[in-house]
Amino acid sequence: MSYSVGLDIGGTKCALCVGEVTDEAVNIVHREEFPTAGKHWQEVLDLYAAKISALPHSFANIGISCGGPLDSRAGLIQSPPNLPGWDDVPVVKYFADRFRVPVRVQNDANACALAEWKFGAGGRCRNMVFMTFGTGLGAGIVIEGRL
Repeated sequence: MSYSVGLDIGGTKCALCVGEVTDEAVNIVHREEFPTAGKHWQEVLDLYAAKISALPHSFANIGISCGGPLDSRAGLIQSPPNLPGWDDVPVVKYFADRFRVPVRVQNDANACALAEWKFGAGGRCRNMVFMTFGTGLGAGIVIEGRL
C-alpha cells in the first residue's frame, strides 16, 4: 500500500493529511490542522516534522501546497503576503533531508486545481478553473487537460 503526505501551509492554519493514492482516487486516512498565525517559519516546519515522524504510516513522498509567490523548481517559498518572514524558505530541502523521500511544492491554487481535475468534480474535463478564497485569493487553471 502506498501512502503520500500532503502539507498545506496557510496564513491562518496549516493542515497535514495522509492519503492512500491510486490512479483513480485518494483515500484520506489521517488529517489534522494547527494554527500558523504568529509562528516563525522554522517553528512551523519543525512542528510539521514532529507530526510526520509520529505518523503510524510509512509514506513514499510529500507534497506541499502554499500560497505564492514560490519557486517550485528551486523548492522555495518566497515571501507570501499572508506569511510574513517566509523569505526564500527552502521547504523542499528541509523535508527531503529529514525524511529521504521525494518532496515537491506547488502553489496552493494550482495544487487544488490539479487534484480537483484528477480526482474531484473536474472529472478530467478538458478545461476548468479552480478558485480559492482563504486568507488570500488564488486560481488554478486547467486548459486542454494541462495545468
